[in-house]
Amino acid sequence: MSSQDLETSARLEAHALLDRLTIDGATFSREDARRLIALIPVTPRRRFSFTGLFQGRGPGFRGRAAGVGDVELDGESKERRVSWNTPMSYRIGGYVVTHTPGQILIDLMWIATREDLSGQSCQLVYDTETGEPRAMEISVQRTLTLLVIRLAYISYVPWKTPEVGRTRDG
Repeated sequence: MSSQDLETSARLEAHALLDRLTIDGATFSREDARRLIALIPVTPRRRFSFTGLFQGRGPGFRGRAAGVGDVELDGESKERRVSWNTPMSYRIGGYVVTHTPGQILIDLMWIATREDLSGQSCQLVYDTETGEPRAMEISVQRTLTLLVIRLAYISYVPWKTPEVGRTRDG
């Protein structure tokens, strides 16, 4: 998460823009997208980065309880998040936003609580030279299972295109 914070007014404006950009529909506002691109600080793209979540169960207990019989208690689940060389991100309302050249990745804040991450994040793709939004893409999770290891990965598919010839004010 970011050690630098956005000013409160920028955070509130960004939250309103994100809400409008991520609503259902086939198009999104070009002006909202341009403003979001200008508002969120850009972080250099990293060639290699990794974010992972390791889950497991702790040790359980077995015993005999008077008047009950054999008792077994499952251990608490353990979870460890690991990240390496990831770009800076910002918490804005219910979103976590990461801006690298040419794209703004928008995750729902509770994305880590879901097993299937399909539809839980999207990205705004834009031309780095002009700042012109090209499209929004939505996440689709695919899973690869190798023996007892399950690898889930996210890819993005087309979702929305910019509105043609219409401004937010008119």
